[in-house]
Amino acid sequence: MAETGKADRAAGIRVLTEMARTMLASGADADQVAKELLRRTDSPISATKAVADATGMSLGDAKWVVHRNLEPAVREAAESLWDELLDGISRLQEPPSTPDLAVEPAE
Repeated sequence: MAETGKADRAAGIRVLTEMARTMLASGADADQVAKELLRRTDSPISATKAVADATGMSLGDAKWVVHRNLEPAVREAAESLWDELLDGISRLQEPPSTPDLAVEPAE
């Protein structure tokens, strides 16, 4: 069942990517493409992947294009989740704290 979900998502991204390529060939810029893709999908992640694939942008650059074209409340929620994800990743990369094993000299 998970494989079907992955296949459906991949197919949806391919459709969005082709739509984006057509728009770009017609003279649309990345922001116009992002706005249209967001009208056609409820997944900013799918829109980001399609913008990246169609424009040749990195995923990071495409993310910023898509996010700046989200509705304000959705953008705020998405950025909050993104910040939490980055915070979690940085916490995982921190070395574990070790107890201070120094012993106080006895008096």
